Amino acid sequence: MDESELLRRSRRGDRDAFGQLVARYQAPVYRVVRGILADEAECEDVAQEAFLRAYENIGRFRAESGFFTWLYRIAVNEALRVRRKKASVTAGELPEAEAPRAPEEDGPTLATLQRLLGRLPDDYRAILVLRDLEGLSYQDISSTLDIPLGTVESRIFRARQELRAMWRRMKETQAR
Repeated sequence: MDESELLRRSRRGDRDAFGQLVARYQAPVYRVVRGILADEAECEDVAQEAFLRAYENIGRFRAESGFFTWLYRIAVNEALRVRRKKASVTAGELPEAEAPRAPEEDGPTLATLQRLLGRLPDDYRAILVLRDLEGLSYQDISSTLDIPLGTVESRIFRARQELRAMWRRMKETQAR
């Protein structure tokens, strides 16, 4: 069944049709959330919450953008909400010291990238996850985050610059 038929049926309350949409988008939604949050259990909860919110609001989906864009927006917003809430709770705490690691010669591993992404501001982190991990087009990112295309371009540029600078600083620290 194609997506438009699944959406039509979902709007009429067909849970099986919505279940097929969940099955289709479960992995990409989880990856987006995982790019923003570190804790796996928390990621599963947030992804589940995103689908629940989508189900509750499927009647409001206007199809001005694709369903996946709308769903990604819900997932990103939910992940950022959880991240901000968690940050406000731990605002006064000092970060834990990281164990020394051997420098990575050829480039960062996935674990290192996730650690560095975790240190980026939310706007930068979300945009890099959508573009570089999920491969969304600039236009889809613009729709997902509800920001102008020029803002997408400039944030991606600045986020990549910041990530490179963090990588260099980490390598310099490890080399000492």
